[in-house]
Amino acid sequence: MISKTRSFRSGSSIALASAMVVLVISWAVLVGAVSMATWGLAPYDTTPLTLRPPQGSWQREVSDFFQSPPGSIIPPVAVTAASIMLLGIALRRIAGTPAAPKLALSFALTNTLAAIGMSFSTFIVADLPLELAPYPGYGWTVKFLIPDALMLMLLFVVQGRMIPKWLSKQAQGERSYGSATG
Repeated sequence: MISKTRSFRSGSSIALASAMVVLVISWAVLVGAVSMATWGLAPYDTTPLTLRPPQGSWQREVSDFFQSPPGSIIPPVAVTAASIMLLGIALRRIAGTPAAPKLALSFALTNTLAAIGMSFSTFIVADLPLELAPYPGYGWTVKFLIPDALMLMLLFVVQGRMIPKWLSKQAQGERSYGSATG
């Protein structure tokens, strides 16, 4: 009996470790996608100086800030930190259940889907005639920023609300099934 318990624990430890590796990789993919999306916050970075807004205007200041670190690093770090915090909260909710690997894999899947969605939205939106102002400028890049922001909001809703609720219901079902058969 003791060897079965140890093998179960080591098997679940391996599953959790594997799921965490996949999760870390998905965070790296998400960082890459958000880093690419950050270019929309710096629309004047490749524009000739003569076409840029004057020094001191809000458009130029914001663009210059997000053009290079620390500004270009803040969005990907903030998004990843938010996902990590949501994972920590969800882990506390499911403490004492064997659902931790499922939770990590669910977060990895949603991170990857959000990164893919952000990447595809760039190509889809690029051809739409939705400019509020001509290139270069925020009136042109806003059409890229809005889908990315919506995708990230959806990611946080799914990770903060839907995944923990789903796993809690699943764990309650397993407990009630286990008590009914036990």
